[in-house]
Amino acid sequence: MSAPASTAVEWLAAGSIVTLAGVLVRFLGWTFLLAGYDGQSEIPDDVVREMAGNTILRVGIAVLAVGGLASVTDVPSYLGLLVGLGILLAVGRLLYKLNTYEPTGT
Repeated sequence: MSAPASTAVEWLAAGSIVTLAGVLVRFLGWTFLLAGYDGQSEIPDDVVREMAGNTILRVGIAVLAVGGLASVTDVPSYLGLLVGLGILLAVGRLLYKLNTYEPTGT
């Protein structure tokens, strides 16, 4: 069995770090990892933890999956561009959801 290509290792390392950050935000409440967010926001911390943490976890798992795929096969050169576009869409969706957040209930 051959060793994984360096690009696969890069994808796996980046995916691991992003997934770990998602776990820290989502499950441990480390919202200080989020650039530009402060606790004085009108959006409750638990909502930010859930929305941002889930987005970061999804991105991290997707990058890990690309790394796993790259370690077993040759991936097309445009895959990085598609992953980047997917990340931009995920972040755009997160920003939209946070900026249009309205509390439910009374």
